[in-house]
Amino acid sequence: MSITRRDFLNGTALTIAAGMAPATLLGATGTAPPAYPPNYPPALTGLRGNHAGTFTLAHSLAREGASYPGVLADEAYDLVVVGGGISGLSAAWFYQRKFGAGRRILILDNHDDFGGHAKRNEFTVRGQRLVTYGGSAGMPPSATDNAAVQALLAGLGLAPAAQARTRLGEDYERRGLGRAMFFDAEHFGRDQWLAGDPFAAFVDARNQGVPPAMDKWPAFLAAAPLPPADRQALQRLTRGDVDFLAGMPAPARGDYLRDTRYAAFLRDKAGLGLAGLRFLRSRALDAYALDADGISVAQALAIGLPAGAAMPAPSVDARLGSGPAARLWFPDGNATLARALVGRLVPEAVAAGRGGAVPDARFDYGKLDQDGKPVRIRLNSTAIAVEPDVRITRVTYGWQGNLRRVEARHVVVAGYGMMVPFLLPTLPAPAKAALRAAVKAPMIYTKVALDNWRAFDALKTWRVHAPTMPYADLWLEPVAGGPEAPVVLHMLYVPTVPDSGMAARDRFRAGRALLLGTPFDVMERDIRAQLDRMLAPAGFRAARDIRGITVNRWAHGYSYMPSTLAADDAGLQAALAQAGQGLGNIRIAGADVAGSPSVTSAIEQAQRAVMSLQADI
Repeated sequence: MSITRRDFLNGTALTIAAGMAPATLLGATGTAPPAYPPNYPPALTGLRGNHAGTFTLAHSLAREGASYPGVLADEAYDLVVVGGGISGLSAAWFYQRKFGAGRRILILDNHDDFGGHAKRNEFTVRGQRLVTYGGSAGMPPSATDNAAVQALLAGLGLAPAAQARTRLGEDYERRGLGRAMFFDAEHFGRDQWLAGDPFAAFVDARNQGVPPAMDKWPAFLAAAPLPPADRQALQRLTRGDVDFLAGMPAPARGDYLRDTRYAAFLRDKAGLGLAGLRFLRSRALDAYALDADGISVAQALAIGLPAGAAMPAPSVDARLGSGPAARLWFPDGNATLARALVGRLVPEAVAAGRGGAVPDARFDYGKLDQDGKPVRIRLNSTAIAVEPDVRITRVTYGWQGNLRRVEARHVVVAGYGMMVPFLLPTLPAPAKAALRAAVKAPMIYTKVALDNWRAFDALKTWRVHAPTMPYADLWLEPVAGGPEAPVVLHMLYVPTVPDSGMAARDRFRAGRALLLGTPFDVMERDIRAQLDRMLAPAGFRAARDIRGITVNRWAHGYSYMPSTLAADDAGLQAALAQAGQGLGNIRIAGADVAGSPSVTSAIEQAQRAVMSLQADI
């Protein structure tokens, strides 16, 4: 797939003057309701996440090989952090703990909001404020066993046991709502809504270590628009009494599970045809941002997908950022962690709430970057060069239409790992190769503010799986009121390039180009059309029932997880760890250098980076 300049600038007419973008292009699209101040990013709707302006300078470096004129440094800091996500903010917090609260710290971020992927979305519908997450959401139970996470949570005064929320959808299930599937005519021959999703219940049971209830499975399959042969094959697969690898020696069996795509196993061993493969295609999107053709059999088993008898039990990889074990601790996901960190680092920016640690805290973004304060957070600032010297490092960045340079005793780079080789070309070649190989997975978290959820109540459904539609999974978020109450609908879209046989990195690159090349009006049209198509039988009308749409576009989403499907990934995890050591007084943090999209890894890498810095260098 060729990528034009227009593709990666998302169609924006962009003028580069002296290597800089106009300041007006450095903000996001979208509008905030009148009740909010105009500079309050969480309330902006429209295109968020990697919004326009966040990637312009980075792409000019990485894709066009642009060079920029040198400028004189006009500020000096003890620490400069490149990247204001969870890892970058945590690095600043750990730095204060190690070197003292009075140290001067500058945090640069290319977005108009802090938190990185841990973004907060807010809507106001009929006077009611709805709070949700725009990216990084849950934490695995193992997070509280991690020393870095423990130290951070204790320091921020967050008690995980008190914050852990109920299982997703539990409140709706108490009201008699369940799951459903929607089959589209383009892939299954006819549009069909089927109440229930016993396959999802089967996977949930496996992950909980309890025997799956299969009593509803035959009737569901009989009603599904699938050929008889696929119905029989799915029945055999989920019964779990057939060893599809019978006779294969144990060592070869292990290699097969690690080196074979799940889709190939389903086709060649379990006997599924095209329709059956499509039925199972999208079950791994939330965990891996890959479909059945992009993950190994071992990865499928790890999240509870079936592969017959004599197979390993589910054992979720701790590196996963989302998956069966993750729980949403806060209504805005891990944005609460980011807000708590900012509340401690820049307390004067907190307009309400206890240090930003509570979901209702309001922030004054105009106070994030004030003269004379020990910590300054400078948004809409894209780093373009990190230049080490003997005792100091110079960081050059674009901000408000100009190039700026600062000097620092220490630097922690906690942004996208793929960009580090372009920012820091003096990094050793093996480290640069490892970081460039860690191609991030693209995805979209769309949040739709609904005036009510009457259509879902009529369908007795809170969650829908549509395996071959753009948004393959959508679910209602928790609500306090009845069907007349406003609610947020979460919609997950992962551009997987299905049935392509492409390697994960190539899929991610193609998907990223697609996301960056699709304007918001096209995205909005498709969202409304899919909801109308799926929910119209229950009286839903997008034009009447939708009160706001926020598209959290993460063209650079989940961190790359080294896989046994890629031969060159064998040493990647170790190479990334080595790259994280940086050079001189520069360290590289962020989840990317851990080969994991988990918030646990982001925090752990921040602590590791800071603890390795020398007081006098």
